[in-house]
Amino acid sequence: MKNNPRWMFITIIFLMVCVTMSSLGGASSATVAVNPSEVIDLSPGETFSVDITVEDVTDLYGWSINLTFQPGVLNVENVTEGPFLKQFGNTFFLPGQTNNVVGFLTPGGMLFDPTQDPPFPPEGATGDGVLATITFSVKGSGVANLHFEASKLNTVVASNNVPITHTTMDGLFRNAASTPFSIELIIAITAVIAVGGSIAVFLYRRKTAKT
Repeated sequence: MKNNPRWMFITIIFLMVCVTMSSLGGASSATVAVNPSEVIDLSPGETFSVDITVEDVTDLYGWSINLTFQPGVLNVENVTEGPFLKQFGNTFFLPGQTNNVVGFLTPGGMLFDPTQDPPFPPEGATGDGVLATITFSVKGSGVANLHFEASKLNTVVASNNVPITHTTMDGLFRNAASTPFSIELIIAITAVIAVGGSIAVFLYRRKTAKT
């Protein structure tokens, strides 16, 4: 049987596409997240901290976020740089703008080496770690979503910033409004009302039967 050049060409192209799709499918996207993902049951006046983390990132040179929250429930007290980028060189950290009236903050950071031209280390940060830590104070009762309104991860290719594809995972704060009644007391009151209602119906029917 003679070889058909046309079918050989189609077969080669098909195999190349399969190999390419396989390699793309195995690639994992980086993730930026709020950790812990949920904070609950803190009273007004108390404080807590969450980390902004990155996972499965490769050659990270810079990052920035716009994190929103409910200002009637939470108040930002402090924003500090995390240790992740520092493991890979000198850094430049920007706390960004914090607005406790509208409810957002915009920190960011980058690897920065003034001895290099351009001022970047030869390699970016790879792996998992903490980009920043945010300290909140509890202002009121309710639910506050810690939502990534925007986020950017960048690497450097030929002295140019190139975006890194990634996903985000929001956080949540919630606390229940206090009530002066315990669950046990509410159950007891409900039982008394039910019994009282039954007695009233019984007496009414008895009186009606006599008349």
